[in-house]
Amino acid sequence: MTIHNKTILLFSAIILLLLSGCIKEDNDDCVQGIDVRFYSKINCETDTLYPTQIGDITLCVFDENGLLVRYKKDNDVKLARSYTDRLELNKGGLYTVVAWSGLDEASFDINMPQEMVSKKSDLLFRLKRTLKQASSIAGETMYYGESQAVYIPDAEAESIFETTTINMQEITNRLTIFIEGLDNPDNYYVDIESDNGSMNIDGTSAQDEVIDYSFTQLTRDNILEAQFTLLKLDTENSNTIVVKSKIDGRELYRGSLLGTLLLKNPDVNLNCDHDFVIRFTTHDQCSCGTYTIAQIWVNNWLVHSYDTDL
Repeated sequence: MTIHNKTILLFSAIILLLLSGCIKEDNDDCVQGIDVRFYSKINCETDTLYPTQIGDITLCVFDENGLLVRYKKDNDVKLARSYTDRLELNKGGLYTVVAWSGLDEASFDINMPQEMVSKKSDLLFRLKRTLKQASSIAGETMYYGESQAVYIPDAEAESIFETTTINMQEITNRLTIFIEGLDNPDNYYVDIESDNGSMNIDGTSAQDEVIDYSFTQLTRDNILEAQFTLLKLDTENSNTIVVKSKIDGRELYRGSLLGTLLLKNPDVNLNCDHDFVIRFTTHDQCSCGTYTIAQIWVNNWLVHSYDTDL
């Protein structure tokens, strides 16, 4: 091999070495960060899913002190096994990533996270309302998830990206209520009163006033049907269901949505189930339009049966 050829090979090797590494000037060329992958899996199911309802993802990266160091929102997301979201970080350290999907500015007053200011425990959003009547979130689906802590070393000779995963869990619930046995069902309505209308960045409920959830109500075949979409249902919140007369305001029923109804069905798991059907049957005590509740069913499970004899 001639000296000329050896020189060319040596020069080529140097170029390849430079291209494969980072030129460390002001520590700007080598970067570090996290590659995030997403999936959805609940404890009561064995399948790993990639929900098509997730069309956007809001990402918040927190350091070991719980301080927000990176904020990013991606739209037009289509989850799949191969989908990865890359987050560059200014330096190495121990980090966790919080992810949200479905933060619709039309329905929520969003407290935009601020890098180097926001904490995990800070308020993220508040369901919009007029007085205490909440905006409708019918048809909307929200997801939340958080990664395990991942250590990212400082990039020196090359850029470093560690991979972490986030299990996205749904935090919206759909509730359909049927009331049977009323002669004039249009004279009644159903209300859900709850203080769960605000949430923090870490997925916990924030302190809030009691709001009335919006609903869709119709009558067919002499049966009253009311449909609700609710935020996260948790025993730490107050969630009350009320069946009331439009004529005189008399309450036909008032009780805890969770403690008295949903959780009385042993098959209901709030971490797994997000669609519920409650069916009330009524009894006219005197054939004069004075009604009491006879039975209550939750997802076809009889949770209450009352003595309706005079």
